[in-house]
Order: sequence, then structure tokens, then C-alpha cells
Amino acid sequence: MKLINNEVKKLIDNIRKNSSSDVAHKIALGVDLPVNPTPIEKSEWVRYISTKLEKYFDEKTIKKIRMGCYCTENGKLEESKTFIKKIYDNSVSMTDFVNKMNEYQAGWYIKDGNLHTKYYSCPCPMLEAVSSLPTKTWCYCTVGYNKEIFEYVFNCEVDIELLESIKMGDNQCLMKIIPLPKKE
Repeated sequence: MKLINNEVKKLIDNIRKNSSSDVAHKIALGVDLPVNPTPIEKSEWVRYISTKLEKYFDEKTIKKIRMGCYCTENGKLEESKTFIKKIYDNSVSMTDFVNKMNEYQAGWYIKDGNLHTKYYSCPCPMLEAVSSLPTKTWCYCTVGYNKEIFEYVFNCEVDIELLESIKMGDNQCLMKIIPLPKKE
């Protein structure tokens, strides 16, 4: 039995949630991604998958699919959630929270009442050999990663807009975090 890369499994599961099993397998298995791929193999797979997703789905569906594909970074996601939540819980206001996070060189700010977060280097382990991307398609996994963090931290649903992406030529990855009103 052939082993399937975890990235491929996540992609299949998330395409299935928005389409069919046939489409999921056709896209995710269209180019082989070994269990332990080289940076070049990752790069080729990313470009292939992004192109196929854009061929089959609209932007909203692509975002939903890719947001579900975030990685846990071998426990780093849980560490980040716990760390950020502790700082948030010990803050007296959103401004205080941002100031405390910026003591760790986060570079966060509040604009129009919304938190804006940054990455100064591309956080995606799949993109180490990718110098640039033509669209945001692949970057939506980082949006999903941040959604997981901030829904935990704020204890409510959040929407996240990806405003800038390093792999699309920007100097940073910039996201706007929008807490949504709690449903009654």
C-alpha cells in the first residue's frame, strides 16, 4: 500500500467538503507528492495544485478549501495559541494586547478597529523553494492557521482577510483579523 503525504490527505479532505471525492482525488493526486518531498517537489506540487484549484473553483471556495489545509507545525500551533491567549487574557484592552505582542517584535497594529497581524518571512514550509506565486490561492492555509489561533484567543468566530503576501511580492504577509459577533 502506497503511503500518502499528509499535505495530500488534508487537501483531499478539504476538497471533499466542497466538492466530490472524484474531484478531490483528481486534483490532489494529479501530481505525486512523496511522503518526504524535496523543496523542489513541494514547489512543483504547490504550483500544480494552485492551478487546478483555480480551474475548478471560485475564489470563495478556494479560500475555504485552503484554509482547512493549515499545518500544526509539530505542536507549534498549540504553543502559539497558548502563548497569545495568555497575553490577551492578561491585557486590559486591545491596544494593551497589541503593545504586549509588539514587545516580541510582532509588528501588529489596530486600524479601523481591527487587529492587523504580520509575518516578516513566509511561514509556509511548502514554499521554501518558491520565489513567487501569481495568486493568493496557496496562502489561504496561513489564513486558516491564523483563524485557528484567533478564534481560540478571542473565543469567538473570526474572519480574516489576507491583505499582503510575501510570495506575491509584498514585504510581509499582512492579515486583518475581524472578530464576528457571537451568535445567540
